[in-house]
Amino acid sequence: MSLPPVSLPASSSTSSLTPSSTSLHAPLRGPVARWLRVVGVSLIAVASCTAIAGGPPMAGMPRLGPVFPPVPAAVSMPRDGAAHSPLPFEDTPTTARIRERGRILLGYRQTAVPFSYVDAHDQPMGLAWALCQRIVPALQKAMGMSELRSTPVRVIEQMRGPLVRGDAIDIDCAPSTVTAEREQQVAFSLPYYAANVRLMVRRGAGIEGIDDMRGLRLAVVQGTTAERLVRAQHAGTGFQLLMARDYDDAFRMLRERRAQALALDDVLLEGLRATSRTPHAYRIVGKPLADVPETYALVLPKDDPAFKALVDAALAEMFRSGEMAQLQRESFHAGVPPHGHSLALAPSADVLALWEKGAAYGAEQEASAKSVPQATSPAGF
Repeated sequence: MSLPPVSLPASSSTSSLTPSSTSLHAPLRGPVARWLRVVGVSLIAVASCTAIAGGPPMAGMPRLGPVFPPVPAAVSMPRDGAAHSPLPFEDTPTTARIRERGRILLGYRQTAVPFSYVDAHDQPMGLAWALCQRIVPALQKAMGMSELRSTPVRVIEQMRGPLVRGDAIDIDCAPSTVTAEREQQVAFSLPYYAANVRLMVRRGAGIEGIDDMRGLRLAVVQGTTAERLVRAQHAGTGFQLLMARDYDDAFRMLRERRAQALALDDVLLEGLRATSRTPHAYRIVGKPLADVPETYALVLPKDDPAFKALVDAALAEMFRSGEMAQLQRESFHAGVPPHGHSLALAPSADVLALWEKGAAYGAEQEASAKSVPQATSPAGF
């Protein structure tokens, strides 16, 4: 719970709140005595609240789950026009590195449509990339930097973890599923999207789900959660597994009929269909391969909760303002190179639930930042 700074009147000073050495030996009476006692109680209350600002939540305050952690007090960012100034910013390990080099390194994918891919001019675009473009100005403002440049770094699926851990990228702006295994290596932002792993096949292939894949070839991208899910069914179903290095490589296997199906998150499968000259030649089939949806988040450096809190605060504001929904519409309706097809997908109920939770998280953090417990006077004052 972060607190606004305590402001004293311009004519006040520390000495004006402290009785002189002679007055300490004589009891104070009347209005002055009452004023000093009330001020003393108030200052003690403020000092007590400040002391616990970084500690556990106060009794009666709501506690959110691990996906939506509390924002540390040192990184609260009041909105423009707030009645108080932000607390002095203390660099985190990640912001210190960013400040030293004068730029932030953002990872992206080449073919992860519609979240992170390149346009006809080889420039990054997509929903996850757009989120990072709005997070950077928020970081710049919080850090008090007059300028903060961003540098895109192309990343393949298998290298996102090592590159984040090795400080080669500061934020991976691509669709990455939150898993307990990955959280041992990296941190994740607030989740911003949800999807289900399914199969994509050619029309007329006679495949309606993974149970129809016996003796056939199934393509999957190495290092994805889809790989883990299909491997769990590999022995029982008896299909041949073809490993691809990225999304485009996997889709090429399906287009060229080297594989009869491709397993991947359904929204990414829709993105791959949109890159084809004939999107309607492909179908997404079967029930989800997992009982719960995959949740996407931005990948961040581990063991830097203050930096994560800065990123989460920027995302939460996008959830609350409706900007997330606007960016989703723009990204999913944009013409995808090279043929200009779009996805035209509306957010699912699972996605809307994530946005609602993110908005609630932001609202609770702002309320906590603005709330200062009121001191109560002792009996008789």
